[in-house]
This record gives sequence, C-alpha cells and structure tokens, in this order.
Amino acid sequence: MRAIKILSAVGLTVAAMFALGPEAAERRLPEPVMEPPEASGGVLVVDLVDGSTPADLESIGALIETDLEWVHPLAEDEALASGEVASYAAAMAALAGHPLVEVVESEVMLEALGYPNDPMFERQWNMQAIGAPAAWSGSARGAGVVVAVVDTGVTRVEDLEGTSLLEGASFVPGVTSAADDQGHGTHVAGTIAQTTNNGLGVTGVAPDATILPVKVLSAQGFGSSAWIAAGIDYAVDEGASVINLSLGGGYSAVIHTAIKKARAQGVVVVAAAGNSGRRGVGYPGALEETIGVSAIGPDGSLAPYSSYGKGVDIAAPGGDKRRPNGGILQNTVDGRGGHHYAEYQGTSMATPHVAGAAAVLLSEGIPSEAAERILLRTAEGAGWNEQYGNGTLNLASALGLTATQHNLYRFLLGGLFALLITQLADTRVGFRLTTSAVASSVAGGVFFLASAPLPESVLTQLLIHPLLEWPGVVIGPGWMHFPLWLSAALPVGIGFTLGAFGPTRALAAGLACGVAAHLFHGAATGTLEPWWLPTAMATSWLAVNGALAIVIGMGLAGAQHIEERGGE
Repeated sequence: MRAIKILSAVGLTVAAMFALGPEAAERRLPEPVMEPPEASGGVLVVDLVDGSTPADLESIGALIETDLEWVHPLAEDEALASGEVASYAAAMAALAGHPLVEVVESEVMLEALGYPNDPMFERQWNMQAIGAPAAWSGSARGAGVVVAVVDTGVTRVEDLEGTSLLEGASFVPGVTSAADDQGHGTHVAGTIAQTTNNGLGVTGVAPDATILPVKVLSAQGFGSSAWIAAGIDYAVDEGASVINLSLGGGYSAVIHTAIKKARAQGVVVVAAAGNSGRRGVGYPGALEETIGVSAIGPDGSLAPYSSYGKGVDIAAPGGDKRRPNGGILQNTVDGRGGHHYAEYQGTSMATPHVAGAAAVLLSEGIPSEAAERILLRTAEGAGWNEQYGNGTLNLASALGLTATQHNLYRFLLGGLFALLITQLADTRVGFRLTTSAVASSVAGGVFFLASAPLPESVLTQLLIHPLLEWPGVVIGPGWMHFPLWLSAALPVGIGFTLGAFGPTRALAAGLACGVAAHLFHGAATGTLEPWWLPTAMATSWLAVNGALAIVIGMGLAGAQHIEERGGE
C-alpha cells in the first residue's frame, strides 16, 4: 500500500508537469478562398506531386497546350513548374482534379517590404528593445542553426565578414548568383546575424547563426510566387531550421503549399505582416503556418506603416524614420558596387528580429514548436490584439523562461523523485539527502551559477547545463536529441558502473532520478524531440524511458537498503 501511494504521487507529479507546458497561442485563420481567375492569360504555376517525371510534365503541358518547364533545376525534386497560357480559366479547368497536380494558380508577384535610406547612427535601439544583449552575454548566439533569408540575395559586406554565410542559390531567371543586387536581403541578414563583437559596424540578434542566401526577388524587389515557393523548398532541402520571409503580397497557394511542407519538416517560418498601414495582414504573413510580424518604432508603439489584424502573432522593431535615428541600422550593399550602413524601416526589418530570436532558442536545443510557443508566450503584452499579436518580442524573457523555468522544474522534480524512491526503500537519511542533491543537480544543472563570474569554458557549460544537454554543449545543439541518449540506456550504464559500489551508489541513484526528471519534463513541454520519431511517439518514448529510469533508481535504492540491513 505504501509503495502504491508513493508511486501515485510520482504519477501525479508527472501529470502536473504536463499541465505546466506552455500553451500554443490561438492563430486560427480561415483558409483563403481564391477568386476565380480571369479569362486572360499569362504565367501559370503548376505544382505537381513530388517525384513527377519530365514525361509527366510534358503530358500536363500537352493538356493545357503549352510548354511547361521546371521553375529551377533545384525545384525539380518538388516538381514545381510554370509556363505561359492563353487563358488561365481554360488551363485551370483542364487541370482541375488531375491526380498529378497538387496546386495550380496564376503567377502571383510579391515584393520586398521595407523602405531603404542611408543615414548612419551609433546605436541600435532595436537590439536593446528586444533584450538581445542577454543572448550575447551568454552562450545563446544561434550557433549551429541555419537561417534561410529568402529575399533579394545576400552579399558578404564588411560587417558580415565574420558571419557564417553559405553559397545559396538564385531562383530569379537569368541570375546565377545569390548575391544581393538590391540591398534588402543583406540588410535583413544583418539583423539576423551581423558579425558582433568585432569592433566594426553594428550587431545582429544571432551572430553565430549560419545564413543561407536564397535569391527569389529581383533587383527591383519583386519576385514570382513560383520563384519564392521554389526557394522555400530549396531552403528546407539545404537544412534550414528557420526561414525568413520579409516579403508579401497576395495569397499564393503554391507558396502556402511550400510553407506547409517546411513546417512539416519542423522549420520555423517567420513572415512580414505588410506595410499597408491599415487592417489586413498580407500573405504569407497571414498564414496560420507562419509567425506573422508587425512593426514597432523606438517608442514601442505600432509603426504608422505596419499592417495589423488577424494573422499578426508578434511585434518587433521595424523602425520609424519620422523620429531621429529611428530606423533599423545594418550594413548592406549600396547599389553602386559598394556598401554602406543604412537605416531601413518596414515590417521586413521587424521580421528578422523574430527569425534571429528563433535561431537563438533553437541553438539552445529547444525544438521548433516549443521555440515558437516560448517566443509568443514571453512577448510583452496583455493578451492577443490585432496590432501586436501576443505582444512585443522579448528575447531576454524567452531565454529566461528557457533557462530558468525549465531548469527549475527539472531541478525540483529530480529531487522529489529521489526522495520518494529512497523513502520507499527505507534507506538511511544520509543516502536520501545525497541522492536528492545529485538528482536535483543533474536534472536542472547548477543553473543558478549561470550569472556567476565563472570562466568561459566547456567545463563551466557542463556544470551549468543538465546531463542530457551535455551533447549539445560538446558536439552541437541537435545532438542532445539523439534517441538513445534520451532513454533509460544512460541510467542502465550508470547502474552497472557507479551503482555496483556502495560508496557511489547514491550518486548513481541520483543520476537515474535526474535523468528521469528531464525525460518527463521534456515529454510534458516538448523541449526534447528525439530524432526520427513523430510527436506522439516521441512523447511516449520519453515518458516510458523516464519511468524505466525511475525503476532503475528504485532498484539502486533497494540495493542500498539490502546492504544497510546486512550490515546491522
């Protein structure tokens, strides 16, 4: 009976941890209804089912009496094609319900959302406004996270010299390089990951992140829905964890499909709300699958140009150049073959603040869904409204929630598990207290030392971080989600080594309880995401292995009880 009561208490504690998981914000939008296409013709975009062959493409083209071509060689795996048709209505009617066609629509043109200018200033009010220095002062700087800038391209200007910048690709016809020929994309990339602490220029939100340039907008700042959709597909294929879409316009089903596929792969997609200055969020920012971003000025109020309404999820600094030094300053190309430090304003400038913040959380080992929830939950605001969404971006609070709340829960839960199993085994008080202390430390790490003046080193980071996060410290953030590491295999190994000897048995039992606490917490909050496993299976995996770790801890405590009784 005593054992049943204690195990019930453990079960209730775990259930409470699930209840503490952050709730996703309400972002339900109706599926957009496309207006009937006009009888006139133009470029038709056809998204065939993945794996379609050139022969399939030719047969579809024959049905609508045109030569369809893949949008780009890199878009062939996603079977995205386009071609000129005499009548949109006739072509779309001919392809309606065809088993090889996922989406068909007339080409939609989108544009960059921002207003460039070139005055320079000495400080970046926007970085202070979102609490970015909190990330720079610690280890959370976006390391190991690829952010795709789907825009006018990115050029390595002087203050991007120290930033990890991939080669990328261009989807603009006739342009082979992903270099920026307009300035917008490089400015956006700078806000995300401008080289920081280099004694030059300005800063970025996630300076250790890797930028993937994806050129989908021309030198004039416009881009076809086909180019943009192909660019999004490419970014996913290249391993981007975050996609920044500082562009907008009308609804495109092709772009929507590409974004859905990106989200299915766990990619965070951040998009601008638009610069209409009135109610009505542009696409793709209005989609449920994207984090829609409105813009604020230096005083924290909504910028006069910012769109607002359903679809806004969060607000971030976008600038207001009516005020002195009120724009967003970054290093970008100047259109004359050189570069300059220029203030831009727009929801385009607000969006990369959120993309950079997402990269920071992902670099801390937070899964994409949880990272999005944390950003929205910690935004400064009093509930959702149509101007600011869930509130204004606060990276410092997001990091605080990540590092303190989660670690504290694990810290306390691990100690509770240890006290329960050692009480059940009726071990001596000294063994109980030692086990509890070890369990608490390994569950949450000695996280309260994070603000202490300790030397910057791997050993310091191992001391601060929980045991299950150590692969993320030593190898890279993704490695802490390796399934066998997130299992009872580690407590089993500990049990057969440290648990085999009396002097280290309390340490082994504490480690098992600490691992159990982290596994249960990860299952409850979504902060642990084992590779290859879908969400429901991952939750079950973590919970079952957490229970096994508890059983191992109980076995170690029982062995200690037998040894103590044998010595009396």
